[in-house]
Amino acid sequence: MTLDRRDFLKYSALAVAVTSGMPGFLARAAAQAGGTKTLVVIQLTGGNDGLNTLIPYSNGAYYAARPNIAIPKKDVLTLTPDLGMHPSLKPLMGLWDAGHLAWMENVGYPNPNRSHFASMAIWHTADPTQAQAEGWIGRIAEKIGDPFCASNIGGTTPQALRAADFSLPSIDGVDNFQVKLPAGLDGAFQTMLNTSRTGEAAYLQRATRQMLTNTQKVQQNVSKYRPGAKYPEGQFAAQLQDAARLIAAGTGQRVLYVSLGGFDTHAGQRAEQDELLGHLASGLAAFQADLEAQGLADRVVVMGFSEFGRRVAENASAGTDHGKGSVMFAFGKGVKGGIHGDSPDLEDLSDGDIKYRQDFRGVYAAALTRWLNLDARGILGGDFGGPAWLG
Repeated sequence: MTLDRRDFLKYSALAVAVTSGMPGFLARAAAQAGGTKTLVVIQLTGGNDGLNTLIPYSNGAYYAARPNIAIPKKDVLTLTPDLGMHPSLKPLMGLWDAGHLAWMENVGYPNPNRSHFASMAIWHTADPTQAQAEGWIGRIAEKIGDPFCASNIGGTTPQALRAADFSLPSIDGVDNFQVKLPAGLDGAFQTMLNTSRTGEAAYLQRATRQMLTNTQKVQQNVSKYRPGAKYPEGQFAAQLQDAARLIAAGTGQRVLYVSLGGFDTHAGQRAEQDELLGHLASGLAAFQADLEAQGLADRVVVMGFSEFGRRVAENASAGTDHGKGSVMFAFGKGVKGGIHGDSPDLEDLSDGDIKYRQDFRGVYAAALTRWLNLDARGILGGDFGGPAWLG
């Protein structure tokens, strides 16, 4: 984390804003931010095709709608008499067999939007009306009062981590997560830290020192990390390993966010999605094995989503176009494995799309309430009757 002059002023001003009118800021952050449980959110960017991920292989309508891109029954990884996983997800079968992999069916939100930008904003803000600018994870940080309780692993902070009063960090490589001041600012920075202050300025000073302590702690502790699994090649797996390193370092972050892109499969879907799901499964399996080896698996739950599903019928380019309802997944030792929700009704569609029957905010609410021990109603505005996917 390198600070230029503008960043230096920005973070100073934001720290003041954070502490303004919040005299218990640091005490509250210390009490709540350092929880022992972590939620890892996986974003599948582009609109992953749920029907070719969790496959209704016993349904003839599925094969009739997709003569070229349907997954053959012989290749499906059977989970139930009606549903099975894409063969590229085989690395996750161990989690399913252990009862720690959950699939949530027919997930969406009221008045679905097929725009990537609009739908992703809805998932990020947990607001189908698109009235809010701050993200649902940003609101977690605001409720706790700690801008360091959640981080994105990657270069650009998603809207989900946007907060009204401060910026949550994006960590583009754990090895580079440190404060590096440009030439000429060292003296001013040290003066700010060492000058006796009162009131809000004192909280700013203490918050800045805590930021330095956090980054130094990461650098000291990640150097002790030894991987407990072999990760596959690629950026996604490398980011998952960085997430494992942060968790092992004991940074106390409540939420970590990782993205995998490329799921906008309008043409040649089988080749593209098959490969992407392979990257997803192999990376996540290595991550879980690493956590197991570190003795940390009981402290982490992974939850994955995409901004929408795809149309039921394939298009003329052997792909699928933007749809509505789709699937979510979650895994971890705290997860109640199985299929949560009914199989999609391919005879009762909405403009050619699967109808949503479960509000994604209900899935979020369960993660907040049952895993992170936070007030879902205060963060999301309700609990939305989510599935019981956590044990």
